[in-house]
Amino acid sequence: MFDFRRGVLVLAALAGCAHKPDDRDPQPVRFDGTVPVAGAVAADHTLASEAGAQVLRAGGNAVDAAIAAALASGVVNPSGSGLGGGGFALVVPPQGSAVVLDFREVAPAGATMTRFAEGASSTRSGSAVAVPAEGIGLAELHRRFGRASLATIVAPAVSLADGGFERGAHLASALAAAPDMEVLFLAGNQRPALAAALRAWAETDGEAFRSGWVAQDFVDAVARNDGALTLADLAAYQVKTRNPLRGQLGDRTVLTMPPPSSGGIALLQLAGAVSAQTTLHCEIEATKHAMADRAAWGGDPDFAWVPVDKLLASERIAAIAADCGGHPLAPEHYGTAVPRPDDHGTLHISAMDAEGWAVALTTTVNTSFGSHLIATRSGIVLNNEMDDFATRRGQPNSFGLVQSQSNEVQPGKRPLSSMTPTVVLGRDGRPELSLGGSGGPFIVTATWQVLKAVLVHGVPVADAVSAPRWHHQWMPDAVMAEAGLPGRDELVALGHDVRTVDRPFSSVQVVARTPTGFAAASDPRKHGAPAYSLGPTAR
Repeated sequence: MFDFRRGVLVLAALAGCAHKPDDRDPQPVRFDGTVPVAGAVAADHTLASEAGAQVLRAGGNAVDAAIAAALASGVVNPSGSGLGGGGFALVVPPQGSAVVLDFREVAPAGATMTRFAEGASSTRSGSAVAVPAEGIGLAELHRRFGRASLATIVAPAVSLADGGFERGAHLASALAAAPDMEVLFLAGNQRPALAAALRAWAETDGEAFRSGWVAQDFVDAVARNDGALTLADLAAYQVKTRNPLRGQLGDRTVLTMPPPSSGGIALLQLAGAVSAQTTLHCEIEATKHAMADRAAWGGDPDFAWVPVDKLLASERIAAIAADCGGHPLAPEHYGTAVPRPDDHGTLHISAMDAEGWAVALTTTVNTSFGSHLIATRSGIVLNNEMDDFATRRGQPNSFGLVQSQSNEVQPGKRPLSSMTPTVVLGRDGRPELSLGGSGGPFIVTATWQVLKAVLVHGVPVADAVSAPRWHHQWMPDAVMAEAGLPGRDELVALGHDVRTVDRPFSSVQVVARTPTGFAAASDPRKHGAPAYSLGPTAR
């Protein structure tokens, strides 16, 4: 088997052309232009990015690389994602149409609103666990678009799980807040149970997660904690193929996530309503409209009517752009402010290659370490995605979001999401930018701010992901601002309730196509770094 950690050192030594960051030096790898860069991967952990780059160097495409990075992320950053969760993938092939694979978790057949009204927890119990779909979804992603063997794709993650790894700052911080999750790791951060599950995923083309021993492990863990998940739920699960939403940002085309995510609609509303001349005050007012629309209309389109065309109509966009006065506009229905959570239970991976493949892949277990339940035989952390439903009418969820009847619990239904995997096509019609983020509802505003900085203002990707950010989600009626945000004093003077946050609330990963190859950046808020493949990836 390939020695993944040795491979990292080999790449760093190549021709002296790259500076290899570590967890204490989160700046992106910079190439001096003398070596062709044929592919790039940006994940929220250095080792996950390197896992993807290794697969590129072995002959895989950007889809293979994104899958490898996701599997490795579940090993080294299990607070954010893993095979006990689910996600979305936006894929743009060199030829043909872009497509979205939706492998978001669904409510088990035994989940009902009554169950939660009677006191079942949507955060820390078996009742919180929606049908885990990442293993099923990544296998389908590979079947549809992959080129490398599953053995090649899984090898870096298995190497990390078997051999251990150096604990990064983000994981250390997450474990300090959740010491019960230390049981995931043996000496040297080895995770042999997870290594066995990863091998089973590759050997069975994902079927171990639908009907095999891993699936049974999930069901047993949930049953021990009063949950409703069954093998029948896993057997019935279906990955959905969806068309990406499409909008314009100047003369570029933005492809992004449709419902059951709310992120794509909000992103395109902002892309249409905000220009380079829009003030920060008016940009925030536009964001309030987008997030209010999310609360009113967001849900699973297979269960509820989501008026996408109406929300993205030119009349709606124009109304949003025009609705900005000299002071903040209050929400139509003001609610009690809810403290912002510190959870970052999501990750995003961007990957592009010289063939023309572009992938934006966002996966999640919802809040940090999901339900805090571990499937004991596989060592996999199970999600608490049921909390993304409106489990109790009129009450906010863990992210302070109040949601409509459209997002109430129903068996087989996907909960509303904020995940916003996005690919931007350049003037030539080829992928120019792949990006997305983590951080619950903060994903939407963070992805938008990085997109705008890079494409509207020409900011280098590393600077764009590092800049201080703001967030508003309509309710509570407050601007969340990171320290050093430009324009903060002006917002206060206009009457905004501006609250400085002590900890980062989002993390964005981005890959951009440049005239000489690719530039990538991983958000320093999670201490990550991107990785590159040198030379041609085509086979």
